[in-house]
Amino acid sequence: MATDFWSTIGSNAVTSRAEVQAAVGQVEQRLGALDLPDLVSFQDQLGQNLNALDLSSLAAIQIESAGGLMLEQTADHFLYARCACLLAGREKVREVLAESERFSEFVAPRLQSAEMLLYLARTEYQRRTGEPMR
Repeated sequence: MATDFWSTIGSNAVTSRAEVQAAVGQVEQRLGALDLPDLVSFQDQLGQNLNALDLSSLAAIQIESAGGLMLEQTADHFLYARCACLLAGREKVREVLAESERFSEFVAPRLQSAEMLLYLARTEYQRRTGEPMR
């Protein structure tokens, strides 16, 4: 069975830490139903989709701190913001690719827990096999 990355991700509201955690939990449940080759495929597709969002126009969008200070994104912050964007679903990603300004909603510090998306498939694979995903 070939994995459909976007069916596994779904379409999620990710405007708060709680929504990010709920979205991550839903993806984790869907990954639990995949076979091992599909877990590997999901991880590969995750990398491809993250790379598609690795654009200087998105990296240049600044973070507004709680005090209103505008800050540059670090490499890690940018990666986790791209994870949040992916969690929002295919349509949000398309919107961001069409209009880079739309990425600003994903750079909020409260969405950084979207980082967990990076580890879900690898963790599930290792849980089942006892071996790291290669």
